[in-house]
Amino acid sequence: MSTGVVLTAVALALALVIAGLFRLLGVLDSAELTLRRLVADIRATRKDVDTAGELAAAVERDAAHGQAALDRLEDLKRGRRPPEL
Repeated sequence: MSTGVVLTAVALALALVIAGLFRLLGVLDSAELTLRRLVADIRATRKDVDTAGELAAAVERDAAHGQAALDRLEDLKRGRRPPEL
């Protein structure tokens, strides 16, 4: 084999390796973007879950207050005096 053929083969191999690396870089870039979006969505979901927990606690408190008010109303309807607070 002549030196020119060997150099051509090496250049072709290097060109294929470089093309593969550029393709890998594109895939990794896309994966990074996807992961960043996923992390942002997870953070937003965490905030939503925290907000939902606070809302559930507020609903539970309101339900307890509402039930106590209904109990007092029933006592008033039946002529019983409500307990002094």
